[in-house]
Amino acid sequence: MKARLLCSALLSLALSALPAGAEFLPEVDYAECMAVAAERGDLEAGRRAARERDEKIAAMGREECSIDFDELLLLSRLIFAEAGSCWLDMDWKMAVGEVALNRVASPEFPGTLREVVAQPGQYYYDAERYLEGLSPDRPSIDAALRLLGGERVINNPAVLFQANTVLGGGVALELRDERLGSTYLCYSSHMELYPPADSAESGV
Repeated sequence: MKARLLCSALLSLALSALPAGAEFLPEVDYAECMAVAAERGDLEAGRRAARERDEKIAAMGREECSIDFDELLLLSRLIFAEAGSCWLDMDWKMAVGEVALNRVASPEFPGTLREVVAQPGQYYYDAERYLEGLSPDRPSIDAALRLLGGERVINNPAVLFQANTVLGGGVALELRDERLGSTYLCYSSHMELYPPADSAESGV
């Protein structure tokens, strides 16, 4: 724990020491800087880390996804709100976030994460205001980073619902916890809109 705190402090210091418009530092892990900023709710530092990360990816020719910090923070908060219990494993957390990203990509829902989260009757009443008051924990942030970086555990774009009851076109996966009961990940009612699911087995 002490080593992690020290690492976070050093990364934050390295980021804050950069003059505006400075070139990226090759030795800095900007994804880690983004994670630290998300833990702290520091929008300025997080957005700056995201810009420097994009510059580093472009300059070094890496095949990595660009990650918008505001989207990272919002997805982290959503995962924390829906699956923040400390005993839930990473696959569970990622599955919750993946459903939200499936909605963003779906023709049945709005095209941005913020619009998906704010859609009436879906996540929370006045969801934006509720989520903005949350400080996501590190596992929720790590899950969001992995998802926005392209990782998937459900591997099926037609899985659009996550609830304590069966919704949509039926159950794709049931996540069972002794304390929380069952959470159902469910298909769209319009499966004809989606390509066949990835043949890879779900990690959930």
